Amino acid sequence: MTTTPDRHGGAGASARRQGELQRAAERAAHHRRAKWALPLAATAAAVIGCAVGTVTVWQVGALVAVAVLAYGIAQTYRRQRNSWMSGAAGEQATARLLAPLAHRGYAVLHDRAIPGSKANIDHLVAGLFGVALVDSKNWRSKKSHITITGGLLRYGRYDQTKALQTVVWEAEQAARVLGVPVRPILAVHGAKVPAPHGRTELQGVTVIEAKKLRAMLSGLPAQAGWDAARITAVAQLAEQRLPRYSS
Repeated sequence: MTTTPDRHGGAGASARRQGELQRAAERAAHHRRAKWALPLAATAAAVIGCAVGTVTVWQVGALVAVAVLAYGIAQTYRRQRNSWMSGAAGEQATARLLAPLAHRGYAVLHDRAIPGSKANIDHLVAGLFGVALVDSKNWRSKKSHITITGGLLRYGRYDQTKALQTVVWEAEQAARVLGVPVRPILAVHGAKVPAPHGRTELQGVTVIEAKKLRAMLSGLPAQAGWDAARITAVAQLAEQRLPRYSS
């Protein structure tokens, strides 16, 4: 069982692959744009620099020309936010938080494919409490905050109902494959969950600040019929029926 992230098959691997594809496409777009944007920027720098130098001194004109050219280069090669890489970072952070549980009798798996779909499970944890599915969210924007109003979860201005429904659906699929109930959990990195102890229940999902996740799982009561042998058996079944995700 994988309990720590690795580059090719651990936590966040599939999101990282998508992020690398997005970066490659962005670099190609940069090169295409540079073919016309950089000559245009150089021309603008020369014209503006000469104009400024004419009314002041040539040194000022030269500085202005350099500034205009630098701005043109920066705009040509500006990078967009890569949500896939951000998601991968969140999954890796969750994997590090969960790793100690593997030394205490829990089974921990990451980045697992859901048969018959293109969806993946970020993390699956089995213990004496049963099985939990953990979906990681890397919500670190300084301008956006989590709000909960009327049972609805929002991050910034975006309604997260679909995100909660997705976690429930993923847990249902895992339960169907493994033949045991699976608890859906959404672990949030960065943003504060506005609820006592940074944890709340919404639409059938436990929403919790990621830093509190390990303590929560450790504190869940043991369920009848769950022992070390059953944890191992469920983990082995998960290895067989929920293979590593390959996008």
